[in-house]
Amino acid sequence: MALKENLKAVKEELNSQEQMMENFIKSERFIKKYKYYFITLIVLFIIYFGGSYFYNLKQESDIQKSNIIFNNLLKNPSDQKLLEELKQKNANLYTIFIMSQKNQELNQTLNLEIDPLLKQIVLAQNNQKSDFLKDYNTLLVGFDFLKQNDFKNADIEFNKIPINSPLWQIITSLKHYQGIK
Repeated sequence: MALKENLKAVKEELNSQEQMMENFIKSERFIKKYKYYFITLIVLFIIYFGGSYFYNLKQESDIQKSNIIFNNLLKNPSDQKLLEELKQKNANLYTIFIMSQKNQELNQTLNLEIDPLLKQIVLAQNNQKSDFLKDYNTLLVGFDFLKQNDFKNADIEFNKIPINSPLWQIITSLKHYQGIK
């Protein structure tokens, strides 16, 4: 009986080793068959992550250079060379600098490729039609009426703002505080 059990155990062990070898051979054939696809996939991953890393590194470098130029301009606002350099490197920071200096060139910044929200802020600051910030402008006009105790005109201005506006909570609070219904 012991000999039968030993033979059975040896046979099972051989079967498991056979299966392992068979799986190894199948996987080796699979890898050989698709090795060029695997190599291509690995190369593409390396290129993607390498390119992404270097792109982010360049972006960070450009941001740091722009910040240095901006800080130098804050120290010396009349330096036209730095102003031109900032305009070339980062149009958004250039626009912000022009806004902070209350310069007449602010309208010229609208022709640059700047952030859409910043463009809307520039339009609002120049009292031009700013679709994105029109609710905010209406809120400011209504608030000016409140300061003058002109509740009727304040209510008219506040009612121009749609209920789904993010500013509606502020308007409701102002109306409640002033007793406007």
